Amino acid sequence: MALEEEERELNRQLASLGEALTAARHETARRLEEAMAGELDELGMAAARFSVSMTRTESEEGIPIDGVSYAADETGLDRVEFMMAPNLGEELRPLARIASGGETSRLMLAIKTCLSAVDPVPTLIFDEIDAGIGGRAGRTVGKKLQRLAEEHQVLCVTHLPQIAACAQQQFRVAKQITSGRTQSVAELLSHEDRVAELAVMLGGADTAAARRSAAELLASSLFPSGDKLTREKGAIT
Repeated sequence: MALEEEERELNRQLASLGEALTAARHETARRLEEAMAGELDELGMAAARFSVSMTRTESEEGIPIDGVSYAADETGLDRVEFMMAPNLGEELRPLARIASGGETSRLMLAIKTCLSAVDPVPTLIFDEIDAGIGGRAGRTVGKKLQRLAEEHQVLCVTHLPQIAACAQQQFRVAKQITSGRTQSVAELLSHEDRVAELAVMLGGADTAAARRSAAELLASSLFPSGDKLTREKGAIT
């Protein structure tokens, strides 16, 4: 009897703690959804909807709450899942099953931007983040990556000059044949080389006019916080 009463008391404590955790999650989820709506709008995904789903699973061996027993583990009572509707008129579905490569990168950028102050991950890698966006949205993406780089090391693979121009350091990745084998080579670009590379990315050819545009783009996009901050906290590359 003593053990049964102890079990009931522990279950009451777990139920109380679980409910408090669920309430805190609901409030945080609401704030994240609001923040994500603004981020997605800026990233060229204004029609997309983002939502946080929280569900519970009934279990006979779970924690009793209001006459129903729910499964629980070290993370609490809830199963948390990010949901998304990429286009207007579509239903919310699990993010992991419906987002394309480019959408996933931009969603992760939006999430990381919202959580940058509390996210402990030191290095963030983004690929195909420029899929389906133009120069104006690309500029916004580049500036968001710059802000992330104040707290993390950020690596980004991009073909969009508006994003590449926002990097503190830029590498050109190319294939070359050495001893009959194809290899991928990454070359760190100097300022002059960056202007030439951005000129090609902008206009398809390294012309004087393209270089002037590239130099202007680079000058207006340079990492705002200086080399000292970059070395200490990471850089977009």
